[in-house]
Amino acid sequence: MGRKNRSQARTRVLVVDDHSIVREGICVLLEREPYLEVVGSVDSGEAATEFLQANGADVVIMDVGLPGISGIEATRRIKGSNPNVHVLALTMYADDQYLLGMLDAGAAGYLLKQSVVSDLIQATRALAAGQYFLDPAVTKMVIESRLRHRQQPSSGPALTEREKGILRLIGQGRTTKEIGTKLSLSPKTVENYRARIMEKLQTRNCYEAVSSAIKQGIIEVAS
Repeated sequence: MGRKNRSQARTRVLVVDDHSIVREGICVLLEREPYLEVVGSVDSGEAATEFLQANGADVVIMDVGLPGISGIEATRRIKGSNPNVHVLALTMYADDQYLLGMLDAGAAGYLLKQSVVSDLIQATRALAAGQYFLDPAVTKMVIESRLRHRQQPSSGPALTEREKGILRLIGQGRTTKEIGTKLSLSPKTVENYRARIMEKLQTRNCYEAVSSAIKQGIIEVAS
């Protein structure tokens, strides 16, 4: 269902979930935040793509297990036609098949439905700011999954020791603010490092960068 636009300055959010009670509950929680505006809520991936073509949004909160096309396929289609839209997976599935599928499809965040409300708000804000958000409960899973497919170590791109250190902290699930505090760097400086690392490793996001660096033997991340 559509919702009236109240402020262009707010982050415009589309909620996608096939369970109406869950969908409406998410909408209520988001609309409590003065900087967020729920512009629509739909029950399928097909409806989400149609809504975005007609109305647009800044962030899509996407369930993975949907009728018709899956949340993974819906995300792939959304990113193909709306590359500036940020997709946050909100799901009960914690296994790597769905997690890696969503990340590979272009999702910028993955959050479990068991999470607290503050995590949902934090994740939505992070995506709206062009950042990435991964539920701490699944961060280790990403690393372990990539380790299972680890290739022979190679020299890889030349990363500085500082860049390697930041990558290791990202792999441990640390946020930009936490990394900056630990290394006595400003958040802007940390973001510049993240961008440079992704450019060197030719990846779309920092979690892919961590996986790529592990596979190439550039870094190791303690479990």
